[in-house]
Amino acid sequence: MPQPGLPGSQFAGPDQLFREIRDLKRQVQQLAAANPLGAAGVRAAAGGIIVEGFQTVNGPATFTGSLDLPAGSVSNDALASPIETATASAGISNYAIDTTATVRASVTLTVPVGFSRAIVISNATAMGTNSGTAPDYLYCSVTVQTVNGGELYTSAPVGLGASLSSPFQPTLTGLTGGDTITVGVATRAGASTWAADPANQAAISATAIFLK
Repeated sequence: MPQPGLPGSQFAGPDQLFREIRDLKRQVQQLAAANPLGAAGVRAAAGGIIVEGFQTVNGPATFTGSLDLPAGSVSNDALASPIETATASAGISNYAIDTTATVRASVTLTVPVGFSRAIVISNATAMGTNSGTAPDYLYCSVTVQTVNGGELYTSAPVGLGASLSSPFQPTLTGLTGGDTITVGVATRAGASTWAADPANQAAISATAIFLK
């Protein structure tokens, strides 16, 4: 054993080295068993961590992977304008109703910046007087962009008027801010052209609900 003041006394003896090694092993074991974030509900799991408690983020956060949230966990109030709407209507009267389905009046709705989908709630109405010599039918439909929502029809006795409405509620996707959505009312007669008359009317009303 080196004596103080003699050459080699600055080096620890075997007993001291063993004690220090034993102390280091105990410290390593304690650190490995300790979980300093356990009080916050954070624990390790294979490939990541599990957080049981609540978190407060005071600065910006970036997620490079997907973020899976339970349904209803984020309210609309917490989002920046998640929904926008636009409404418009138009009409025409005193026109001749021929036998070709033709858009008589239309409106244009503009997609707001930052939105990519739209639910279009539209309704077309039509009135007409059968000026032909035989009973006929009045047809009416909504068109959204180039898509016809399907004709509905009603019977029109000779010399009498007829009226009906036709709804259409498509969902559009792949939109970009600044795009326009055209919604129109198309009408036609079944057998012969009906002469222009103040009672011949067609109208379209549309509301678009824009979603991100």
